[in-house]
Amino acid sequence: RAQEKAGQQLGSFVVLSGGNHSGPGEQIDPSEPPPTPDFCRGYFDVMGQWDPPFNCSSGEFIFCCGTCGFRFCCKFKKTRLDQSTCTNYETPLWMNTGKPPSRIDDPLHDPTRDKTNLIVYIICGVVAVMVLVGIFTKLGLEKAHRPQREHMS
Repeated sequence: RAQEKAGQQLGSFVVLSGGNHSGPGEQIDPSEPPPTPDFCRGYFDVMGQWDPPFNCSSGEFIFCCGTCGFRFCCKFKKTRLDQSTCTNYETPLWMNTGKPPSRIDDPLHDPTRDKTNLIVYIICGVVAVMVLVGIFTKLGLEKAHRPQREHMS
């Protein structure tokens, strides 16, 4: 069945016939030295993950192919990726989320001008005083409304 459909497209695959390990239209010249394995450079993929560089030297898969965002080794020279056209060798801009928080030893950070803690202490103090005033007021009112008991000896 594969020979009947040779050269036809099946879904996303192309079935080829022949066993000389050459791609369509590629001719092997026996006088040419064998091609040297490619080196796929490291790159940032579409998720922002760094994919390290690797050599394509596994059997007949010696060419760096794919796209700038997804690279793999293949065996056909005509599908080789021109890595010089790719621009994803630096950290993507969308991964830079802004300036990190200032450190304590940062010369721009002046702890004497930082009033955040003082404001928190003032607010907590006022709340604590209000709670204490409420508690003592309630105790005083309960004692005042309690019927007087006579002490008999």
